[in-house]
Amino acid sequence: MTRTVRAPAWSLPAPVRTGITALGVQSALALLYLTLTDAGLAAPRTLAVPVVWVTVAVVAVRHAERPAVGRSGAIVSGAIGVAYAVGLAWLTGALGPAMGVPTGLDVVLLPPGWGPVVRYRGAELAVSLLPYRAVGVAALGYLVSLSARDVIGNGLSAGIGGVVALGSCASCALPLVTSAVGALGGAGIGLGAVPSVAGGTYLFGTLAYVLAAWVLAARPLDRYTTR
Repeated sequence: MTRTVRAPAWSLPAPVRTGITALGVQSALALLYLTLTDAGLAAPRTLAVPVVWVTVAVVAVRHAERPAVGRSGAIVSGAIGVAYAVGLAWLTGALGPAMGVPTGLDVVLLPPGWGPVVRYRGAELAVSLLPYRAVGVAALGYLVSLSARDVIGNGLSAGIGGVVALGSCASCALPLVTSAVGALGGAGIGLGAVPSVAGGTYLFGTLAYVLAAWVLAARPLDRYTTR
């Protein structure tokens, strides 16, 4: 009698698979961007910052728990998330009051992830969007809205994990703001130069962003609360 030996079934965890997919898509988009434009490359450490931000954003948004709430709760939590994202964009200089003569819309071709930077300066408002920071801030806003859903749906006591997540994200955002202000220089950026990450400011801001995204997506204190 012949015995068939089967290898044990296994697979990568879903968040790891999502991260690998995000890395593959970013690589393809970066290659296309470099092929179609005159943008150059930067040091590996500098290029790694946008990759980490976008990958973490995709994994956190894809796998965060989505508490169920009613229509009014969804509207309120969504408004909180949007307000958070807009406020963070304002603090980091991505949005701000226009200063000087309106110049309209232009694009700066920086290395992948840092560019293309979309800039606009009108009569009242100035906008300066780095791709990876736009993705990161939008992801944090969405995750904040999910934490707000947790609090709305379960109350302050049952949703304490969501409350702590909001507070943790606010504190983690401080170094993010510091590094972003250095990158954006207020309402304008770089003009062809890529900020150096050797001094650690961007790396520290990236670590803070990863922590904030993890706290908001995983809400680790939820396991100690009673639902």
